Amino acid sequence: MKKAKDKKAIRKRRWATFLSIILFVGAVLAFLEAGCIYTEKTWSHFCPDYEQVDLMPILQQETLTEEDYETLYRQTGLTKLGIDGLRDKGDLTRIVNIQNYFFKEQTIDTIHFNPFTYSEEINDLIPMAQLEPGDILITSTVRVSWLRYGHSALVVDGTTNMVVESMSPGTSSKFNSASDFGRLGDFMILRPKVDEETKVEIVEYAKTHLLDLPYRFTLGIFYKKFPETLKVSQCAHLVWYAYRKFGYDLDSDGGGIVKPQDMLLSEHVEVVQAYGFDLDDLWGKV
Repeated sequence: MKKAKDKKAIRKRRWATFLSIILFVGAVLAFLEAGCIYTEKTWSHFCPDYEQVDLMPILQQETLTEEDYETLYRQTGLTKLGIDGLRDKGDLTRIVNIQNYFFKEQTIDTIHFNPFTYSEEINDLIPMAQLEPGDILITSTVRVSWLRYGHSALVVDGTTNMVVESMSPGTSSKFNSASDFGRLGDFMILRPKVDEETKVEIVEYAKTHLLDLPYRFTLGIFYKKFPETLKVSQCAHLVWYAYRKFGYDLDSDGGGIVKPQDMLLSEHVEVVQAYGFDLDDLWGKV
């Protein structure tokens, strides 16, 4: 009789343990899903609520004033760097095209591409400023549950708009097209304040040493942040490492994990173009 009671008690404990595990896993999954819903609902795509104006009278001037640059920035999201780059190429049409997309209201699609990982995308391809080797592309749209981490890539060819990019868990770093950022709900082009000769070295290093590296989000926690030879990486860390290798630390907060926003907030970079962001609050920069 006692043995039967003992077996029954053991079964009850096992069932209680099993149910506890199920409830715990369910609570964790519910928490992660709540984070996905929260980050989606708290994100907004910026579209100006002020009037779009004709830019050609300004763009056709030989010399632009600070007031002109401020007007162009508010109309296009292009800073002086972005405007001058396209004016030097005589590409005024692209500036106007950028303006038109800047004022266009977009339908945002939420794309799921990894467990509890999403991004906000649009059906258009937003035109970009003239890219230069060494430029950095960032976006705030990529999120994992409660964390809006963002994404970034390093431009290695300004003519073909080719980037070196660490994509997501389960993939390795590779060459990709900058145009992928033009399909996201927001993006920025950053230009580090680094001399051109050093940028050439940084880009060549990235093309030679920073490809085919497995993605590891925990780099900086379970892996050394700045090893002599990099064997794993993640999107922002890949870009940061390329510059850090040549003496430029773009991580503004110096934390273990490098995030795209950390590079945006660095004193060593300038914004070239912002799309989909509130120009009065560039992801915390202003």
